[in-house]
Amino acid sequence: MVQKSSSFFPHLIIGLCALLGACSGNQALQDRFAANPSLGSSPNTTTPVSPTPTPQPTEPDSTTTPTPTPTATFSTGTFSDLEKVGDRQRAEIEDLSQLGIVQAKTGQEFAPQSNISRGEFARWLFQANNVFFANQPSKQIRPASSNTTPLFTDVPPSHPDFAQIQGLADAGLIPSSLTNDPSATQFRPGAPLTREDVVRWKVPLDYRRALPNASLENIKETWGFQDAAKISPNIWPALAADFQNGDQSNLKRMFGYITIFQPQRPVTREEAASALWFLGAQADGLSAKDVINAPAAPSPAVEPEPTVTPENSPN
Repeated sequence: MVQKSSSFFPHLIIGLCALLGACSGNQALQDRFAANPSLGSSPNTTTPVSPTPTPQPTEPDSTTTPTPTPTATFSTGTFSDLEKVGDRQRAEIEDLSQLGIVQAKTGQEFAPQSNISRGEFARWLFQANNVFFANQPSKQIRPASSNTTPLFTDVPPSHPDFAQIQGLADAGLIPSSLTNDPSATQFRPGAPLTREDVVRWKVPLDYRRALPNASLENIKETWGFQDAAKISPNIWPALAADFQNGDQSNLKRMFGYITIFQPQRPVTREEAASALWFLGAQADGLSAKDVINAPAAPSPAVEPEPTVTPENSPN
């Protein structure tokens, strides 16, 4: 039997201690990589996004008043200087003002006794016709485009009343080169309107057809004007047609009973308003009051959409 060295036991003890230390280290290493129950799985560093809510239809506010559909309205403007005008003339001026056909001369003053210019009356005449017959396109006068070649050298497209003056000339109501009057190269919009001008421009809009033939003797017999010889032959047909209009004649409404025409006498703003207050023949004409009191045109009926049923549904 071999006898063990005395140093064997110390070496054995040291080996056991080393073995135990290694085992202890492995356990610590296992504990180091063990899952931490307080952490659970690896955390997600991305912030969760809440789902976008589906928009819901907004309920109408029962307290909100619906906006009404705009309707045509007339001006209610009155003038401050009509106290010396007769009751009939005052009513005519105010009716035309309510329709937006005539305007103040300065501020709130209509200046009824002031002369009216040819340009201003042309604008009033154009507006009156198209307002009176707003629902009858066949009776309206078309305004001229700014691209139209001017008929008058003193009314270029830049003139504020170009569309109306040129439109009246295009319709043949104002003498121009279109009416075989080559001398009418200027309109003279700032010149005073004369009695002849009113008759020549306005009566064709009342008559709406070819004017009757007339002679100097005819004018003398019907109107009885003492100065008939001074009247231009160009307006004899218009004077004859105006006489046929009876009490709605422009001359009778403007001047009352007269035996002298004074063809070149300037027309006042009050007289021009009286001429424009009525348009047409006495049997079927319209006054400004008629236009104001006319019932509003009914809105077109909206037909309901057809209901689709299985029987009539498209394939």
